This record gives sequence, C-alpha cells and structure tokens, in this order.
Amino acid sequence: MTPQTLRARLRGLALVGAATLLLSACASDATETADVSAQADIAAAPETLAAPDDETRAPTRITALDIDETAGVVRVATDRGVYVADLPDADTVARPAAVLGERADDIKAYQRLGARLLISGHPDELGTAGDERLGLWVGDADSGEWAPFALAGEVDFHALTAAGPTAADAIIAAADSVSNTLYFSPDGGESWQKGAVIGATSLAFTADGSALVAVTPVGLKVSSDRGRTFVEPEAAPALQLVATPPVGTKDWRIVGVDSAGALWSSTDGDRWQQFGALASVPAAIALGKSGEVIYVATADGVFASNDGGETLTLMLDLDW
Repeated sequence: MTPQTLRARLRGLALVGAATLLLSACASDATETADVSAQADIAAAPETLAAPDDETRAPTRITALDIDETAGVVRVATDRGVYVADLPDADTVARPAAVLGERADDIKAYQRLGARLLISGHPDELGTAGDERLGLWVGDADSGEWAPFALAGEVDFHALTAAGPTAADAIIAAADSVSNTLYFSPDGGESWQKGAVIGATSLAFTADGSALVAVTPVGLKVSSDRGRTFVEPEAAPALQLVATPPVGTKDWRIVGVDSAGALWSSTDGDRWQQFGALASVPAAIALGKSGEVIYVATADGVFASNDGGETLTLMLDLDW
C-alpha cells in the first residue's frame, strides 16, 4: 500500500494553549482522517483521542512518541499505557498492537534508555485512587514487565529526558508537576537531586548533558548546572515541545516546535534556527537515530517528515 501523504483541508478542533497541551488530559473529538493536505490535518488534529462509546477505555491522550529503530518498533505512551507497533515498511501503514505488558497507567512522562522504559504518572489498578503518584517505574521493552524504580508515591513527573554516550551511562532530568521542582539523576535514575522550582513541561539535554533545556509557562530556560539554576537565552523561541534522538545517538540535536507550529533546532540550547513548520503544535514529536526525520503524533496517527514538516506521511494508524 502506498504511504498516505496528508494534504490541505481541515476539519477538527482548535488546539488548546501550550501549557494545556502538556499538563491537561482534556479529550477532544478526533476528526475523521481524509486524504487531504498534511498541514490541514495536523492543524485539525488535537492532542487527545476521541473517548470510546463502550467501556473498553481506549486511550484518549497521547503523552510521548518513541521511535526505536534498533528494536524495529514505534511506541506511543498514552493515558492507557504504552502501545507498541512494528515500524512499517516504506509502502505500508502500521496499526497499534496491544498495550505493552499488563499495566494501563495514565502516563504523563516517558523516556527510553536502551531496552529500559521509564514512565511516571498515575497508576491504574483496581482499588487505586486515580490521583495517586506513580513515582518512577521501569519496564522491560521486550517482556513488558513493569516494576517500581524510584520515588514511588513521591513525584508525578510530567517531563523526562536523558543523555549520555550509552544508555548505561545516561543522566536523567525530570519535572515534578506537584512541586514544580526539577529533579536530576547522575546515574540512570538510581539516585536523585532536587534542583530549581520552574514548572517545566518539556525537557531536553544537549549531546554531552552540559546544558538542559526546559520549556516553562514563562518561556524557554537553559541550565548549565544540572538544573539548579536556569537562565533565558537571548531571542529564544516560544517552544511548546522539545525532543532529542535516542540516548547514545552520535548525530545529536534538540528539535522543538513553537506555539505557531514552527520547527526549531539547536545543539547548545542557546542558539536556535528555524528549519520548517507544522500547521500547529502536535501531541508529541520524536527523532530517530539520524535526527533528520521528524516524527509527529496526533489523534489521527503517527506521521514522518523529512522536509521540515512540509509533507507528512502516515506511518501508524491510531485507530484504537
């Protein structure tokens, strides 16, 4: 089947504000996908998925997107767990498989370190209150087995990021939505240090971890001391989401999307260059190993673009 390239018209919903995209779990009616312009569909697609009519409790919100070329899969973190599908061939469109493992947590933050998956948010278990803090859990990307990892019941991370030469040597930063505090781990999540209170909603490290970029309600901030203090770069774009390639990638860059849908790129967090544009802010963005292709998640599906968002090709249908 020929890849579906989306084109011009828009039927759908207005996007909510930048902070709401990341912090709220509000659901919107998803628009029916049509074979029209990519830019119009991305503008029409909300960051949430339509709620099901029955009691199956299908996902209603996308939290994060993970392109795992080593394993040959794409993962979509949602408010009903992590969904997994095979990366499709160039002439096919994949459909999501079952939830990874037996957990269907309301995931607010997600980060992959090699074959380890880190999640945070709210647990979804019988007898468990929906507002309890999951802390940080770790899952096996192959078996789907999950276990508590750190800060159980203490934090509700709404942003996670990592960097390092390998997954085993990774440093991690996380943003707690309850205290608005930045957390930093120098050893892959084994220990944690508290940093500044900035209310970050999206995070990204530079390649060597020397700088940490934070999207906040009052603008873009950068830290050079592992999150203890932050400053605002000159002429910083009003980014809403930031993303980096998988940990261990050599060709590293930070990619962000601003409130108007413009795509920006930086290697140091201070200097930013616009290289493309989307019609609006998607639910999630991701990079692969090469860092050249931009992956975008909306309520309609996961799309790939190798021309700065001008053309979006459907690669994963999110018809739950």
